[in-house]
Amino acid sequence: MPRKKEDFGKHFIERACQQIKEIGKAKELYRKVYGMDGTDSEVQAFINRLNANRANPGLDYIGWLVERLPELQEKTLGEFFGIQKGRD
Repeated sequence: MPRKKEDFGKHFIERACQQIKEIGKAKELYRKVYGMDGTDSEVQAFINRLNANRANPGLDYIGWLVERLPELQEKTLGEFFGIQKGRD
């Protein structure tokens, strides 16, 4: 049965956000991305953008984050989005 339109691809967003958040704690991750410490509200807003239940970060934002996080640059798209080979 096809997924409902609004659920189509949400698991990809969840997986991408999870991959990014696994790099470090919120403040550490913010520092890696922006090159400076953020205020508590800036860090919270940043983390909220990586919560698939609160936001739907676009590919431009995800790509921008990957540029700044070398830990993600060697992953394949399949690894990053949790795509398994041979999945129908």
